[in-house]
Amino acid sequence: MKFIVRITLVLLFSTNLLNSSELNRLEEEIKKMYSNISPSIVSVHYGSKTDPDFTGTGVVIDSKGHIVTIKRFISDTDIWVETDEGEKLNAKLTGSDSETGIAVMEVEKSLKPARLCNIKKLIPGDFLFVIGNSFGLKNGISINIFSGRRDDNSYLQLGNSVLPGNSGAGVFNTKGELVGIVSFALRTSLSYGAPEISSVIKKEIRIQISPKLEISADTEGPGVIIPCERMLELANEIIVYGKIERGWLGVFLKEEEGKVVVNDIVDNSPAQKAGIKKDDIILDYNKKNIENFRDFVKIVKETKPGATAQITVKRGKKKKKIDVEIGKRPDEEKLYRFREILPPFKLFYEKDELRILREELEKLREELEKKKED
Repeated sequence: MKFIVRITLVLLFSTNLLNSSELNRLEEEIKKMYSNISPSIVSVHYGSKTDPDFTGTGVVIDSKGHIVTIKRFISDTDIWVETDEGEKLNAKLTGSDSETGIAVMEVEKSLKPARLCNIKKLIPGDFLFVIGNSFGLKNGISINIFSGRRDDNSYLQLGNSVLPGNSGAGVFNTKGELVGIVSFALRTSLSYGAPEISSVIKKEIRIQISPKLEISADTEGPGVIIPCERMLELANEIIVYGKIERGWLGVFLKEEEGKVVVNDIVDNSPAQKAGIKKDDIILDYNKKNIENFRDFVKIVKETKPGATAQITVKRGKKKKKIDVEIGKRPDEEKLYRFREILPPFKLFYEKDELRILREELEKLREELEKKKED
């Protein structure tokens, strides 16, 4: 314990508590670990190999050439990867999951797969190493710390922010075992939820705090990672089926006094066909008690489309058991259109607001161009 504390002080505060031999040993251990891990990390690019457009990082998951990355940073065509030794390999997109961003690519070469860690043994305060692209630097390494587990979908949170290009990067423990891959960074942003305008806002807008201090519209926060076990589970399903299929009921829910209540129903959805009605209170799902909104959504998603589930609802003063054939969750574009029957609250931005903001940004762009000409 004393040794770990002393290492921490050296790394974070540059103190002199470690003698040179201990520091040298620590450096050699990190270098050895990096050397073993680096062959399992690739840079992900798209476009021409002579005119590359850097996108992100990928992690090798098996010896058959399968690589996991985050899809929002890659194109569906003309993908290629670069190994730690600089070899450029054409890659084919096997499939992806729009919800988590997980994507699987395949190259025609056997690469060294990363070793997985036992997530259950991960404890807040553990040192972690993020290895991946860093501002275009191939397989850059940075030290981080495990902050804790998030309640939403079992994501893990890092103590520090991640760098541009780290999306899809591997996160490793001190044994060189893969903890997970970087999914995204928590952030406060004027463009949060509107990726179409994010780059424009970053480029054109500054917020003045004082005459000497300005901040950009986007502020990166702590990194969030998908645990290796969940990543591998999704990747294997993508390899077999080319995509992830999740269950769908077609209801909008709200929580009232600790109860999960049906707020509205999508037309022609599995819920409507089965006879679920607005204001029904969800009591259990396949005999499992439903305690909150989040648990219910999760259990429905995990049900395979086509399976029959029994849902117990309370309607008025009576309880009713309803058999529902779970449907296939629509893609994100179709789900967006269902928002017109959502209860009155905002999910980041509305279509009209986005249109108005685009118009304002276009005016801003024109004014900036005029100033350049002047």
